[in-house]
Order: sequence, then C-alpha cells, then structure tokens
Amino acid sequence: MYKKKASDTPAVTPATEETGGSAVEGETTTTTEAPAESEDVSQFTTPAPVTESSGFGQGSSFPTQASTDGATNSGAGNSFNFQSSIDASNAGQSSFTTPTESSSGEVSQTEGSSGEVSQTEGSSGDVSQTDSNSTAAGDHASFGKITSGSGKCVTGDPTTYVTREDVDWVWKNTMESYVPQFKNLIFDQLVTNKGKLSYCVRWDNDKKLTKAVASKFEAMLEKQMNLWNRWLVGYECWPINKIEIKIVGYAVRDKSIMDWSDDSLGTIYEGILDDEGIPKCTDECYKHQNQADNADTSGCKGKPFDMSLWPSTKPGEGAIGTGGDWDQRVEINDMLATMGQSDMMVLLHEMGHGFGLPEMYVDKNKPAGYPTCVMDNDLKLTDGDGWLLRSVLENIKSRYNFS
Repeated sequence: MYKKKASDTPAVTPATEETGGSAVEGETTTTTEAPAESEDVSQFTTPAPVTESSGFGQGSSFPTQASTDGATNSGAGNSFNFQSSIDASNAGQSSFTTPTESSSGEVSQTEGSSGEVSQTEGSSGDVSQTDSNSTAAGDHASFGKITSGSGKCVTGDPTTYVTREDVDWVWKNTMESYVPQFKNLIFDQLVTNKGKLSYCVRWDNDKKLTKAVASKFEAMLEKQMNLWNRWLVGYECWPINKIEIKIVGYAVRDKSIMDWSDDSLGTIYEGILDDEGIPKCTDECYKHQNQADNADTSGCKGKPFDMSLWPSTKPGEGAIGTGGDWDQRVEINDMLATMGQSDMMVLLHEMGHGFGLPEMYVDKNKPAGYPTCVMDNDLKLTDGDGWLLRSVLENIKSRYNFS
C-alpha cells in the first residue's frame, strides 16, 4: 500500500511474515493513498509513503490527495492467488532469437540506447561493442553488459543508474523470501495466456461511468503493462513482444450508473457483490478462483478474466492504490486525472507488485543508496525498476520452457 506520510522518509513493509507483512495465504494487497481535494491529482509531490501489505503482494501506497467521496476500506472480493498453471508452449506469440554474447573472451557486448552500433576499445585493449536498443524482437530496454554465453538466452548486468550488486541484494534479502512460492505472478499469467490478459472492471465508486471513458481503459492498461514488458522483451528468451489486454466485463452495483446498457464493451454484471458490498464480476468467470492454476470456467456465461481493474473511492486506508496478481485497485480521481500521461505512477506501481516487486520506499527492502524508481516514489518507471523485474525472471525462468 502506498500511503502518504507527510514528513517521513519511506519505511518498509514486506509482504511476508519474515519481512514484516501479514500472513494471508495466497493473497497480496497493495494500497495507495487517495488524493486530497486541494491538490492536483496528476502530480505526486508529497513525501515518500509508508506501506502495508498482506500475503505475497507488497502493499503499495502512493502520495496523492484524499478522496472527496466517502467509502469504507475494503479488501479484494476475489481470492488473491499466486497459483497459476504454467503453459510452457508459446504458440501464437511472436518468438524470436535473442542476441547472444560473442564467445570470444576478448569482446564484451554492451547494449546501448542510442539505436546505433559502435565499438570502443577498453583500457585493456579488448573491444567493447555497443549494440542497438532494438532487435528483430522489437523495442526493448538496454541489456547493459551482456553476460550470457554464445548461443544462450541474453542476460546482462546494468551499466548505468543501478548496479548488479544492488539488484541482487534486493532479490536475496527481500524478494527471494516470497516470490518463488507464488505461481500466479503476472509473468505466469502471461505465459499461460500466450501474452494476453483479460480484465474485469469493478466500478467501486459513485461516479457516472460513461461509455466514452470506459472505452479508454483497455488502451490505458495495455500501454502501462507494456512499459514493464519493454524490460522483458529479448531478455532470458522472453517470448512476448507485446502484451495484449482485453476488458471482458464491467461490475456495477446498479446499471443506472452507466450511460450504456449493451455488452459492446464486455458483459455487464449488475448487483453481484462481494462480502463487503463491492461489485465484482461473477466468480464462475474468474480464472484463478480459490487459488486455482486455471479454474474451471465452464459455468461462465460471459468471458473468463485474469485480473481486475478496480477504480475505487478509497482503495485502502490512507492509500491510493493496492495491487498484486489479482488486480490493480486505484483511486478513481487519480486514475481519471492521469489517464493521458505516458507513465501512470500508481497503476505502474501496482502492476509492479503483480510481477512480484516489493515496496522500494521501505528501507529494509533495499540497500542504502538504491536509486529512485516507480516502486519507490518516482513518477516514471526507471532502470531501478526494470532490472528488478529482470532479476525476478532470472530466478523463476525454470518454470517455463524458454530455449
């Protein structure tokens, strides 16, 4: 959960008992503080937040303004799970041959971001090659100094902004304690679904939902998810060049809050509520109900979904977002105010939790001096986020049949 804490530096709350989080088996929650009425919800200029989490997902709290609408804090209606079957086959997805390091001991290849290839001689007389930021696989973030051998899936070490030592520290001291046990990370869902994710929208607020606004949600989610995927493309033989997102359902308390009534944007679920009175799409359509790898959705009268976008009046106590493998729950005013931005801080942060990343504004989750990132309180996704994402893939890749 991403809370606003007026004058404190960021503190930590990992998502396991060992790291101080609550032990809710199979669940992951992250929260983000709601924006204050007098503040510009599109800006995040408040001090670093405090976080709370439950189960796997690191809680996330984002400093924004307090919501003007009253609402009770409520948890996710669906069971938070990290139990997903891994479909190793990737038919239907663009596969590609990733660049590999030269077998010569003299040459080390470094992926640059200039889009050009250059060669520079190192101090020892060997040649360091700087390659393009793109391959046949499509645009991707820099691979840094490539460390993989000839013919192997590309791996590398960062050469700017963050160090391999710091990235490894976060894995060994924070993520290793909880990531391996969860098998329904966004990584897993993407592999199972061959690069596609289906969403339910849970409209947990009193604002009128217009078709004009709702029709923008798919592109919004896809754009933000692919900012993360840019760090995966071509790395460790990751086979997905672009993530496709489809919204298949909308859950509302009453259809009168919508200005359309057909299923042109997805099935409309009216009056189906969780135990706390929050709208949800039917459980029969939730692919991971009861922590199932891929639950039986034969009873679904609409289309099955993987996760939820959950625009809420109050997504958490003193927070503007929560997230994990189950959804991205975001404060409604902040989401609407930032939809046009290239990087939506809160949504990106909550997606990061779904990939297994921790609260990086929590001091004990990171080494001293770790650079700012969106999992901390940066407005945009940085190399500090991207290399953490890659470190998770490095450590869970054995689940998949990537070559």
